[in-house]
Parts: sequence; structure tokens; C-alpha cells
Amino acid sequence: MPVVQHETDLFNTTETVRFLKQCQQQVAQTGEAKIASLSFEVAPISAWVVLQTLKQPHQRHFYYDPPHQPSIVGLDVVIDNSGQGPTRFAQTQAFVQRWRSHFIYAPPRPPSADQPRPPLGHFFCSATFFDSATIAQSNGQSKGQSKGQSSGFDPAYVFVPKVQVVTHAAASVVTFNFLITAEADIAQPVDQAHRQLRQLAGAVATRRTSGATPKVVTKDVAGFERAVASVLQSVKKGPLHKVVLADVLDVVAPQAIDEVRSLQALRQNHPDCTVFSLSNGQGQAFIGASPERLLSITQGRLTTDALAGSASRSGLKGIDQQLAQSLLHSKKERYEHRVVVEFIVKQLRSLGLTPHYTPSPQLLQLLHIQHLHTPISARLNPKTVSPLEILAKLHPTPAVAGLPRQLACQLIRQHETFDRGLYAAPLGWIDTEGNSEFVVGIRSALIDGCKARLYAGAGIVAGSEPAKELAEIKLKLQTLLNALV
Repeated sequence: MPVVQHETDLFNTTETVRFLKQCQQQVAQTGEAKIASLSFEVAPISAWVVLQTLKQPHQRHFYYDPPHQPSIVGLDVVIDNSGQGPTRFAQTQAFVQRWRSHFIYAPPRPPSADQPRPPLGHFFCSATFFDSATIAQSNGQSKGQSKGQSSGFDPAYVFVPKVQVVTHAAASVVTFNFLITAEADIAQPVDQAHRQLRQLAGAVATRRTSGATPKVVTKDVAGFERAVASVLQSVKKGPLHKVVLADVLDVVAPQAIDEVRSLQALRQNHPDCTVFSLSNGQGQAFIGASPERLLSITQGRLTTDALAGSASRSGLKGIDQQLAQSLLHSKKERYEHRVVVEFIVKQLRSLGLTPHYTPSPQLLQLLHIQHLHTPISARLNPKTVSPLEILAKLHPTPAVAGLPRQLACQLIRQHETFDRGLYAAPLGWIDTEGNSEFVVGIRSALIDGCKARLYAGAGIVAGSEPAKELAEIKLKLQTLLNALV
């Protein structure tokens, strides 16, 4: 892997063109397109600085900044695929399976003893909550848009970026991916990559100043409480155990909302969450700070989180401890959490896996809120079980939908007067060796110029009180709103 030390060492155009022409010769022989992947090491660059330096308004990007792990940013598209309907995850998996063996790395893998191993190719994936656009219901208009209106994101989408930046504590690795066909023009993308590498090597972090306070457009408080009350009637009748109802807060700012500044604020305010951002190439970005890992696969080991049951936090130690103990011993919250654990375990077992977990939940204490949390792990064979096959089984979990799942989703469509879009849906990455990580897109907002739509949800089970569920929603929305101002 070339190592960047000085500006004059940034890029050897002659060697790059030679490598790409060699790849093109392979393509001519096999008749199959390839992805040529060329990496450089530079001084560490914060994920938000990468976005600040290279992001273009109408360009796809994927931003993934987990706590205590390398961040990863992908910009622009080399190849992509959209899917929808009940088989959307299988469609995405087929695309990944087709292209995962079509990467050609420079230097060739495996590396020599004195050459570090190049980073693997990554596929960035996202999905909407429902497998197709929400159908307009008889209850009319949403808060600011019709219920049938799409959020602007595909039901399933996967892409390989033209530029990828993975940042560790000691360095960032900048990878350029080139789509190689027999007729591909090599010169133009090489020049662009050269320019972008120079920009990144010379990037200077610019701390963004606070934006102007946005105006709250709509907040139908009474509507949410009525929906909770109606769902509670359905829960009492059975066989419904739980429904997760969400609400939105629409805001308008006097100027375009600064996505990069918002990501900075989310990282500062949520140090234990995965901060993310996805754009759809149409000027909209979905951002957030998720505390919930849907799955992580590293060298054949799967880890997933059951996260359900919430309480607020206090700045006073004694009160904070009381809130924590109340959450741990709450019959209602423990039941809500157990439903999620049992669902995940059942789904994993249906794939032939053997889940391991503790019988009692732990506390996951975040800055403003705390949750009941049970990590669940299992060994798997990536050749027989794929990440997207697991996603198809898990999404949506009872933590974001309810149980039974189909009935809960019907009630969500009936009572929520907006399109969930990417809210509470999986987003993450898969590499060419089957490692992957996905989080659930909660604590999130859709940014569109001067406008933003903030999302938050609460689990409704027997014993839920509409006023308390509304208070939980307000806490989550206010915390998210603070990142936009």
C-alpha cells in the first residue's frame, strides 16, 4: 500500500495507469467487468472532515462512525443496485455475491511480508422500514407530507463507492475504486482520484459554528396519545403483545441545515452511539446516532443486540441510580425487553444457529437515556449463512415494530400518518470476506435543505401509559433537535 508522507509522494499517475491497464487486459480476456482498488495511507482524518472535504450536493455518500472502532466513509458510486418487495434482501445479497470476487487490489493480494494488506472492498447497504413505499391510508395527510409520499430512498440499496476512507487511531486509508471494462476511459478517473487524494492529504478540520435555531412546524401531541390509547385497546384484546409507535417533529431553519455540523454535534452528544449519514443523491440526507447494533459479523462470529425498555437519566447521581434500578426492576420494561430477546433467539435458531446470551439484561447508559440491553452471540459459517439472510430474519425486530410482527406492522401503517422511510431500518456495510456491521436507524432525522424531519418511537405494551410514552418520545426528539441547532 503506498504511504503518503509528502505532497510529492501523493500519487504516481504512471504506475496507477499501468495498474489499471493491466486490469483492463484481464477484463478483455474474461469478458467480465472488474473493480480495480488502489489504496493510500495518510495521516488520520476525522470522518466528518472527509465529508466536509469531498462531499458534493447531489452525490451518494455513506458515513459510518461507530464508538471505539474505525470510522468509514464512502462517496460517489462505482456500481449499485436497488431492490424492493419481499425478496429485497435476497436481491441485495445476490448483487454482493456476484461482485465480491470481482475486486482486483493493488498491490496484488496476498501482500508480501513487507507490504501491509490492502483494505477489503466494501458494499454499503441501506433499507427502508417497509419493503415498498407506504400506502396512503384513509386517515389522511401526514405532518407536512402525504402518507403515500416516499422518503426518497430505495426499499433496498447497495453500492460500492468511488472513494472510501477508513480511519484508525494512527492513520486513514484512502481507497479509490475504478470500474474496469474493456472500453473504460482510464485517464479521467485517474486525474480525479489524484485531485481528491491531494485534497484529503491537505484537509484542514474546520469546526463549524452553531446554526440558527430552526422553527418547529408541527407536533401533533394529542394525535400520538390517541394512537397509543387505541393500540392499548388492541393489546388488551390479544394476540398482540407489543406495537412500537413512532412520531415525527418537522422543523424549518432560516438557512440550509449544516449536515457536517450536525454530525459533529451528534458525535459529541452521543459518544457511545454509531453516528451515521446516508444521502440519496437527490439532496436529502438521513442522519442519526444509533445506540442499537442489529448485527456485527467478524471472522464468523455474529453479535446482535436486544435493546428495549427505556428510562431517562439525571445529572444527580442518587436520582440517576434510582432511575436505573427502577428500569431494571420494572415489570413492564422487563417484559418489553424479554419479547425482543425471545424473538431474536427464535429467528437465529431458525437459521440453524445456536445463540448465547445472559438470562438477565444489562443497563446501557447513554448521555440522556438508558436502556435494557442483552447482547446475543453465535458462531456461523459465512458460506452457509449470509449477513443479509440474517437481516431478512431480524428486520424489523420487536424493538422497532412489535409482536406479532405482521399484526404490529399493520397497526403502524394504520396509526402513523407519515412514511417511516429509513427510520428504524437497517443500514451498514459488508466486506468481500463476509464481515459486516449493521445498526438500526433510530435517533434519526431526514434533512432536506432548510427542512428536517425528526423521528422517535416508543414501545407500547400492556401497562403502557399514553402520557409516559409521549414523554419518552419528547425526550428523544429534543435530544435529536439539539444536534440541529
